[in-house]
Amino acid sequence: MLEEKLEEKWASPEDFATLFQYLWYRDFPMDAKMAVGARRVDWTIHIGVIVRKIADLMGLVTRFEEGRKDAMLRSTDGDEIALEWEWEDILGKEGKLKGNELRKLQNRKVWRPNDKEGLKYAVLITYTKMSGEETEQVYDELVKVKVYDEVVKVWKGTPWPLLFILIDFGKFEMLSSRRGFKKIRMSVFREGNYKELRSAPAFPWEVAGTRWSYQLKNDK
Repeated sequence: MLEEKLEEKWASPEDFATLFQYLWYRDFPMDAKMAVGARRVDWTIHIGVIVRKIADLMGLVTRFEEGRKDAMLRSTDGDEIALEWEWEDILGKEGKLKGNELRKLQNRKVWRPNDKEGLKYAVLITYTKMSGEETEQVYDELVKVKVYDEVVKVWKGTPWPLLFILIDFGKFEMLSSRRGFKKIRMSVFREGNYKELRSAPAFPWEVAGTRWSYQLKNDK
């Protein structure tokens, strides 16, 4: 049987970002009132479920690896999309990127039996903490300078693009995870530049005009 290559425009980073945003709100591990006990493991599994659903919608196969915090999406032609997701804040105490997830995505071994092409793209899903002292506008600028500009430096020269999904959070003692999510941001990094694709509230009930928002305001 002759294996066919995945079409260039199929399963694009933009497609993945759109699907991830909407699936993020499905089967959400917590609500705004009663079930606030979602823990680190719940969010890790939640992302893994989203990744598998996206692969299914794209006609790809999911191969989970170590600890279900990384995966490869594979077509009939071989490896296409490498993913990592990390619970820890991507910024260290000195405001520098920490962790080795970006390097792992850059150096992933690609299985393609029919040719020597690299990945279609890579995906990193991670978090960063807001101090709670800055305004939203100021924080948006800080993300660009402290996170995006640093990711550009690390990713420059990598032969495949990076879809970077960043979830902001503040400290919230009422939650088991101690994290009150703010925004989910998605950007694509390629050839020494980046493009912001979309941002939205990370909690579904904070998306204005949705049934989730309506239910929160009207449930007694």
